[in-house]
Amino acid sequence: MSIDEEQLEKEFDKSRQVNLATAVLLDWWQNKVLVVLILSVLASAYGVIYYAWSNRQLNSEMQKLLEEKDKLDIDWRHMLLEHNALSEHSRVEHIARGQLGMVRPSGEQEKVIKIK
Repeated sequence: MSIDEEQLEKEFDKSRQVNLATAVLLDWWQNKVLVVLILSVLASAYGVIYYAWSNRQLNSEMQKLLEEKDKLDIDWRHMLLEHNALSEHSRVEHIARGQLGMVRPSGEQEKVIKIK
């Protein structure tokens, strides 16, 4: 073969080659329904992943809040016990007599005040 024939053959092969991007786009255009279905499946998969992640985040936050609630409940119970212990009548009377020097008034010392 001569050089001219080789060049002609190369140019003929180049003209027969199809651009890959054009071929892919043409194939997609011919199968529009399939492309729409594939995109729908991908969008649905993304949605499932996003909502699963969101659900895990909310569950994690809920667990933290429940733990905090439990701690506050325990603190509340301790406060109630402390309040009951500090407000016990015998304790209050003991402090009133010992530290403040208070005594229970006798019948003659009591005065009744009537409001009209």
